[in-house]
Amino acid sequence: MAILKPVARAVLKRKEYKNSISKYMSGEVDWSDKSLKLVKDTIRAILRVEQKDICPYCQRIIIPERRNVNEHIEHFLDKSKDKYKKFAFTASNLILACQGCNVEKGIRDLIGKGLPAPAYLTRQTHFLWPHPYFDDMSQCIQKLPGPVYSPIVGSGRETQSTRLIKELKLNDIQSIESRYGRLVARRTQLMRILRKLAIKNDERSRAKMALFIIEMDKVDQDLS
Repeated sequence: MAILKPVARAVLKRKEYKNSISKYMSGEVDWSDKSLKLVKDTIRAILRVEQKDICPYCQRIIIPERRNVNEHIEHFLDKSKDKYKKFAFTASNLILACQGCNVEKGIRDLIGKGLPAPAYLTRQTHFLWPHPYFDDMSQCIQKLPGPVYSPIVGSGRETQSTRLIKELKLNDIQSIESRYGRLVARRTQLMRILRKLAIKNDERSRAKMALFIIEMDKVDQDLS
């Protein structure tokens, strides 16, 4: 996928979110506090459009079984580490990741061992993985049918790409089978939804059908 644009930056500058973000940064509230729900929901919505519902790590559709559970706001540099908390609401540190990639990544430190925390996030920062805001992930990692992943020679990010593939277990058969099962379940669910909307066949239902058909196409592409 193409290099992401820091679209969340405009959201984070809004006056209505300033107080809740400030409270989080000062330690008055934690990430799960309800005062942050609105800003997080807004970030999810804008990232969903920017990423076209695709997880930048595995380059596959984010299966929306239940949006707020399976569509994680992922922090490239993990917010739970004190040295990276300052990037908790930095636009170029915020990504939507699928459940599988988010779980496998966990709180992994993606700055080289022994290196200090960066003052800013830039392409020159020594990240251990390709970074979706500074690297075109599809030019760093090749995804072939299966899917099977491999680093792209000549990208300049071969070492980082190899590490990402290994640490996220993208070529692990168990992960692939689990992912396939979720896709099949989602496709079945979409078929049921489309069937019900087709029966109603009013203007509102037809508008909804168009959106679900687009998602069905994405699921079918992942299954192929």
